[in-house]
Amino acid sequence: MSRPPRPSFHVRLPPELKARLEAVRGARSLNREVIDRLERSFGEDLAAQFGEVIAAYLAPLDDEERTKVVRLAGELAAMLAAKPRKRAP
Repeated sequence: MSRPPRPSFHVRLPPELKARLEAVRGARSLNREVIDRLERSFGEDLAAQFGEVIAAYLAPLDDEERTKVVRLAGELAAMLAAKPRKRAP
């Protein structure tokens, strides 16, 4: 069974922006770089929501406990960011 075609559209980028994207994309395609950056931009809302929720849990902790929780959360975030994402079918 064949897959349905993915929707596509063309975007006009200023030459300077395209050059910056090409400079940082590494071995990935320009398309993959743009998709990853767009997906991360939507994740910022999630990070703000997480910050609001976790603040209530951190408030009663002493400085040492709070520092430990923040360090562990940072390590977890780094692990999640490094994990390769599955591509949509």
